[in-house]
This record gives sequence, C-alpha cells and structure tokens, in this order.
Amino acid sequence: MSARIDNYALDRLATEGTRARLAPLTVADLDRPTGTTGWDIRGLLSHLVGGNIRFARALRGEPADWPSRDLEPVASPLAEFDSTAADLATTVAALDDPMRPTLLPAGEPPAVFAVGVHGADMLVHGWDLAVATGQDATLDPELCLAALRVVEKYPPSFWGPGRFFAPRVQTGSTDPQDRLLAFTGRDPRAHAGR
Repeated sequence: MSARIDNYALDRLATEGTRARLAPLTVADLDRPTGTTGWDIRGLLSHLVGGNIRFARALRGEPADWPSRDLEPVASPLAEFDSTAADLATTVAALDDPMRPTLLPAGEPPAVFAVGVHGADMLVHGWDLAVATGQDATLDPELCLAALRVVEKYPPSFWGPGRFFAPRVQTGSTDPQDRLLAFTGRDPRAHAGR
C-alpha cells in the first residue's frame, strides 16, 4: 500500500474493512453492547448505514436529514450495508468537482474532504465493531495515518454531541492506531489485546 493514501482510497478501504467485520455477524449479535460508543451493535449499524445514505445524498447536493442518521432501521445488516455502501461508492466515483461544498452536520467542507470524513468515521467504527464482537481489531497503520490527516483538520465545529467523535483521550503513543483511537475519543489501552 502507498505511504500516502488519499481520501478516496481511505473511504473505499475503510468501508471494505468494516464490511469484513460485519459479514460474520448474526441476528443474535445485534443487541450486544459495543462498549465504546454507547450503542448496541444494531445502533452502530444504524449509524453506519445511515451515514452511507446521508453522505451519498450530501455529495450529490441533495438534502441529507442528518439528525435522523442514527434512526435508520436495519433489518438485514449486511444487505443494507452493502446496498448503501455501493450507492455511496457510485456517488463518489461520479463526483465532478472535488472542491464543491458539501453540507455536513457541522459545516460545508469540499466534497473530497467529506469523503475523507466518511472514511475516517467508517475506519474508527469498524474498530468499534471488531472490539464489540471479539474480532481482530488491528487497523492498517497507513489507513490510520490517512484518517488522522483528515480528523486532525476538523475545525472545532466538527466536534461534540450530534456531530462527530467523542472528546479526545490523551495518549503518549506514537502508534498510528493508538493515536487515531485517542483522537476520536477511544482509550486504546482499554482494548490493548487487539
């Protein structure tokens, strides 16, 4: 993998990684707590599927109804994830102006940055899903660095309730995964057995 992953590759690869962690789940897993987000797995999947739908709409310049993102009903998790991820991928591939403002809950960044926001969100929530289900929670360090390049550029308006990630956790680690997790409100030491 290249040492410099762009936002488009980050989004694609993070989505593929989260899908791989979603694939083995059964209906019985959906009510398990995540332990990292305050959601159960069903709630996390609503957030992911709802995010796929709303980022696609926003990137097409359509109203996205961000406040309802986490209310997306998920009856068939893998099928709904695949369908909405495919729609988002098609939308990203069709972007004609990577600098076009894209309306997100906390601002209007360029489309290319919005794609990176989705990729970083997908990567971190893939880790949440892995931890909640006892899967290998190791993230590719180059993807973590790409996600860090995105989240470190978030303006203050991107942080807080109803927006993106939880308050940052302090870490002295230089490991890209630890840094990304801490930056997005997760304590990497709490799940060191990854």
